[in-house]
Amino acid sequence: MKKSDLLSLLVTFVVGFLGGAYLYVTQFATLYNPDVVATAEEVDTFTIVGEAYGGCRNLCPSFKLEHNGEYRYLYTPGVGLDQVVREGILPLTLQSELKKNITRLELIAQSKKIQPAVCNSYTDGIDVRYTITQNGDEFILNSCGTATLADSPLWTSLAKIWNYFENRI
Repeated sequence: MKKSDLLSLLVTFVVGFLGGAYLYVTQFATLYNPDVVATAEEVDTFTIVGEAYGGCRNLCPSFKLEHNGEYRYLYTPGVGLDQVVREGILPLTLQSELKKNITRLELIAQSKKIQPAVCNSYTDGIDVRYTITQNGDEFILNSCGTATLADSPLWTSLAKIWNYFENRI
């Protein structure tokens, strides 16, 4: 081999290594940051069950999301049609955002019961209820009945999951 060929191989290897290291640090390492993800005990029991209710009556969609991103989404594609179950894995970006925004303090604060003056489901609209289990503790967040904050990072992350499911039909 010529000296220029060896130099070319070395430069290619170094650029590939640096590119891979950059992608790892910026994209994948954030999934394993202990400040972002739950502890091992929490991960074993982390689940979210989301249920829409109200004006959709018996045709309301629901989902169950496991700690590893696996989901089961139940919906009715149209009036008079049978319900459909779709299974899959939530994209890593949504998983990461969700795990970052689900904190114990947020769950405690937003699961406090309140008596709402008006709810969407009172006037044939749609409300949403989430049952979140983390580390053996169950938290219920309800757009009609608990102190949820619609503009909070937690609620925004949960809304993105619904949007993902609805746009994948």
